[in-house]
Amino acid sequence: MHQLDRLPRDAVRFADIEHTASTIARFYGFEKIITSPLEQAAVLTPLVRAGMLDEWPLARCKVQSGEDILLTPSGAIGAIRAYFSHRMQDMPHPVKLFFHAHGFCQLPVSAGNAIVARDEWGVVIIGEESAVAETGIAQVFYRATAELGINDRSIELRLNAIGCAACRGSYRASLGSYFRRHAARLCTRSKRDLKKIPTRILSCTEERCRSIAASAPQVLDFLCDGCKKQLRSLLEFLDEAKIPYFLDPKFFRDGSWYSEVIFELLLERKEPLPRQPQTMAPSPDNAEAPMPVPESVSQVLPQAPMGKQVLAEGGRLSHAASLIGGKELPVVVGIMFLETVAGALARQEEINQQGTVEVFFVQLGDLAKRRSFEILEALREGEIEAKESLGRDSIKTQLKIAERLGARFAVILGQKEALDGTVIVREVGSGIQETVPQDKLVDFLNKKLKKS
Repeated sequence: MHQLDRLPRDAVRFADIEHTASTIARFYGFEKIITSPLEQAAVLTPLVRAGMLDEWPLARCKVQSGEDILLTPSGAIGAIRAYFSHRMQDMPHPVKLFFHAHGFCQLPVSAGNAIVARDEWGVVIIGEESAVAETGIAQVFYRATAELGINDRSIELRLNAIGCAACRGSYRASLGSYFRRHAARLCTRSKRDLKKIPTRILSCTEERCRSIAASAPQVLDFLCDGCKKQLRSLLEFLDEAKIPYFLDPKFFRDGSWYSEVIFELLLERKEPLPRQPQTMAPSPDNAEAPMPVPESVSQVLPQAPMGKQVLAEGGRLSHAASLIGGKELPVVVGIMFLETVAGALARQEEINQQGTVEVFFVQLGDLAKRRSFEILEALREGEIEAKESLGRDSIKTQLKIAERLGARFAVILGQKEALDGTVIVREVGSGIQETVPQDKLVDFLNKKLKKS
């Protein structure tokens, strides 16, 4: 559960994300709702039976009385439950809500069960049947990330129509039949998926599975007239809103609470992806080996295409809402993953800082550390931007920080320099250095900075 801790260096960033997103949501008519992190079993059991929580299994806790307490899987589910619990049906529709909540999930691990959680900011539109709902949510996400400073040229919306109850079954039956005809050539994981979730084979990265999937039936060919009209309308709305998107017919989320239309806000990653924990099935050469189980929220968040990461997701929750409230109700939700957005902002801030630092101050020894403030103040008065890490004692470590920040010059003050009133000015890139009197440092740096 420690993944929800927010240290001071991160708390401000998370608060900025929530404030920015909430301000934009209010402009578009959304109102804030706060719901309980606890839910009664009767509310969520219908979703479990329908397989809508297979992807994000419920977290259960026992209280002292022996009663089972369920932790909410998402603030979106809490908002829908609150709609029915507090007779929000009497409000003018559509009802537009935004929330900041934690979604909890319980996953089996080698020693007992682990409860993981994700930090969510999200929006819900209840009572709007048209594609204007999906577009409105995409607009909030797209504008919020741009306002936060994430390069909008690196953001795009991935979406797919996965069919309603009337047309979804026929597509999956046709897809399963197709893959069964080619089952002998499928990899071990895809053979296992074929038994329960054939749509997962469409995203398998094994070359043999990809070649087979290339000729698989397309979901767009099986949509009913209503779903086709909804998809066409959504694409037209997105075009008018100038939100970049791509239609991915291989994009599915079986085992989740979404139906009809699903979408993800993707960010192109500029740096190599870290090596992912092994969460896949055993390889063909070791088919009997146990499949590792994810143990943290980062391993169960939606998986993005290679080179991208999922900042937010969304889609229709109309069927889930009908199971919670007992009546048909058009509902569209969007969930922004704050941990992922904050990470993207941190990386971008680090990139933006590179090359912008002119001087990095380096000190070595107790006397030098005490004299550091006088030199730093002289640099400030001389309007020379300078960074420092006075808490560090290693000159090697401090110089590495200077390199990472892209500093052009390092001003080094050691014990000898502190005694004789000088400093060493070192060009970080070349390593060339000169000894300069402390009272001449500002003039010396100004000349150097103007030349370079």
